[in-house]
Amino acid sequence: MVRRLSQVVTPSVIAVGLSIGLVVVPVSLAPASAQTQVSSTALPRQGDRGSAVVNLQKALIRAGITVPGGADGVFGRGTAGALAQFQRSAGLNPTGVLDPTAAHLLGLAPAPALPARGQRGDAVRTLQNALVTAGIPVRGGVDGIFGAGTAAAVSAFQAARGLTPATGLVDVRTAIALGIAPGVAPVTNPPPAPTTPPTSTTPPAPATTPPTSTTAPAPSSALPAVGQRGEPVAVLQRALIAAGLNVRGGADGIFGAATTTALRSYQELMTVPATGTLDENTARLLGILPAPALPAVGESSDGVRRLQQRLIDVGIHVAGGADGVFGKATSRAIAEFQRSRGLASSGVVDLHTFVLVTTATNSTTPSPEEAPKPAAITPSVFPVQGPCWFADTWKAPRPGGRRHLGVDIIAPTGKAVYAVTDGTITRQFLDRPGSLGGNALRLTAADGTYFHYAHFSSFADGIAVGSVVKAGQVIGYVGSTGSSSTPHLHFEYHPHGTGAVNPYAVVKAIDACRVTELRVAP
Repeated sequence: MVRRLSQVVTPSVIAVGLSIGLVVVPVSLAPASAQTQVSSTALPRQGDRGSAVVNLQKALIRAGITVPGGADGVFGRGTAGALAQFQRSAGLNPTGVLDPTAAHLLGLAPAPALPARGQRGDAVRTLQNALVTAGIPVRGGVDGIFGAGTAAAVSAFQAARGLTPATGLVDVRTAIALGIAPGVAPVTNPPPAPTTPPTSTTPPAPATTPPTSTTAPAPSSALPAVGQRGEPVAVLQRALIAAGLNVRGGADGIFGAATTTALRSYQELMTVPATGTLDENTARLLGILPAPALPAVGESSDGVRRLQQRLIDVGIHVAGGADGVFGKATSRAIAEFQRSRGLASSGVVDLHTFVLVTTATNSTTPSPEEAPKPAAITPSVFPVQGPCWFADTWKAPRPGGRRHLGVDIIAPTGKAVYAVTDGTITRQFLDRPGSLGGNALRLTAADGTYFHYAHFSSFADGIAVGSVVKAGQVIGYVGSTGSSSTPHLHFEYHPHGTGAVNPYAVVKAIDACRVTELRVAP
């Protein structure tokens, strides 16, 4: 899919948010004397009138928010409601009160004061606590000193959440994702579920004996579920927004269909079971629960042994077997597993890799006499009617630490999309709020190889699950549904039904972007 203009500043545009659910606010970068920015102490409030309110209303309108009555210079309930809608879309508390962060995102005020390298104090401690809560270790602990260890932790958080470039500097986007920006509630773990103390005849400890207590992650039973309301749900919604998902209604604290859809989309992107419910693994990936201790190179432990055994169980060869020693052989096995799942093959166990290893389905190792599989079917027909354009964007970074696993073919809306081979339509996805691929299809060939198409404006007549199609048959039309700002086809290639591989070479081999005539029906 094509990334939106996230995290880019040009002379005419500030893009706020991540690549999904982007809020784009045009901002004048004229000299200070000509700007409409105001100081944070002079932000307009409900009941105010005048030019400052007009500037606020115009900024909201530029951001795509409807202001009842337009830019009339009166800060009434209509303007407060529009402001709350903007705050919700940006992952802020939808108070309807203009806070410094919202004012900055709208281009009305300078960036709020945020912790910077070299600083010390409570603001830095708040940052460090937020990093720890998000599962990012801070070298040196929560000491209130913004040094190299804290900068490295900020950089790791930015990389994990797709906040590129990962500079280690706390900008507004990073502060919102961490829950430390003015106007956003801190991102905290949901409280543990209340439990009924067991009945016991043992007398309690004397009141003078301090109880021994440790803070444990919230159990899965304490994680928010469909139908619930409250701050734990808002924490989940803000985490989804920070990961680049569009949560219809924003962080409103209501776990309904929109939150379920966004959560399922996130799970699909991270290639974990897409249930639409919040399990512990998904909560860890989102930073709602702390990450577990992850095995590292040079470590010898039962944890390493369990990791090695899981790799073996899913069909990855570990030289030396499950010996509990994390050496070069284990690192190579991890890299092989990462390649098989479309991840960057670093050989390092990060949280995403760990979750995928522990949740993968066991594999049956083929017997030595089993004949190797023949080469997978490749496309025989270029998938899009020209004119069009495409480039190799395989594994380009995307929000939430994921990677782009296809090729994007840019073409005008309504151009025909063709079946690239003979096969059957085995999956059909419809555009809905929070959807990433929008209208999409899966075309499966006889050998199990499948091709995933996304962002259709519409499907061709008669195309549905079970439809048998021929190479060159029109199956739909180019569009921009789902998370897309440009009409294009997102195209994936899964040989023999396995993980996606880079489709650029097989698509380039049959490039027909200059062929503008509609193909003759097969």
